[in-house]
Amino acid sequence: MDLSGVKTLRLSSPNFRTLHLVRHAQGIHNVAIEKGELPRLSGELLDACLSPTGVQQVAERRKEITESGLLNTVQLVITSPLRRAMQTSVGIFRGREDMNQSDIFQKVKNSPPILALEICRERMGLYPCDKRESIGTHRTYFSEIDFSMIESDEDVLWQAEREDMEEVSARGLHFLKWLWERPEEDIAVVSHGIFLQQTLRALHEKVGTPLGDHLLKRFANCELRSVRIEKSDMEAYSLTTYNCRKYVTPPSTSLHTLE
Repeated sequence: MDLSGVKTLRLSSPNFRTLHLVRHAQGIHNVAIEKGELPRLSGELLDACLSPTGVQQVAERRKEITESGLLNTVQLVITSPLRRAMQTSVGIFRGREDMNQSDIFQKVKNSPPILALEICRERMGLYPCDKRESIGTHRTYFSEIDFSMIESDEDVLWQAEREDMEEVSARGLHFLKWLWERPEEDIAVVSHGIFLQQTLRALHEKVGTPLGDHLLKRFANCELRSVRIEKSDMEAYSLTTYNCRKYVTPPSTSLHTLE
């Protein structure tokens, strides 16, 4: 597959990461809010799952990356622990036919490990769709996902007041800094529209990485954008005065072993 939107910086250097950024497929909250069927504050949207259209979007994306060979190059998948993102992750990278069942599916050939991290979840607070269920519940339905780097079973990050955009940007840059400690060079990240957009904008505006306008606009549901960035760009940037909620920074187990 042609990696549309890849930005290559100083390719002579081996110190780069290729990130395949995927927004979750359409969720039931996207449909309910757009059609006016439920208000954003409805408890029925808690940790919203995928809609039927979203499930179809996942199947189509899975087919595309399988045919392109990208599935064989991705070494690690990092997912938000919100249900819609995890359904998208296992659907694309494990090939589940039914992503709402708790059956244990056999791993497909060459499937990369999937690691859940709080730091790459959606803008937090206020809306029930952005509050996750307990990790104990999620483990029942997502046996393929490694939750060992999430410290709290319940969602202690979600608050009545919504996280501001600067905090989201800070999380994005902390997340990218953390990625450089990983040994993998080809990583997929399944996350959310606001988080992905704010991360790329912060990378462009605060780090100075040149990114085209097409990479900085809003992600569509289940859209994939691949970006290649240099390790030196992140090493040269200091995050000491750029704060985010302390609970979302992953533990310093950078070489966390995944089976």
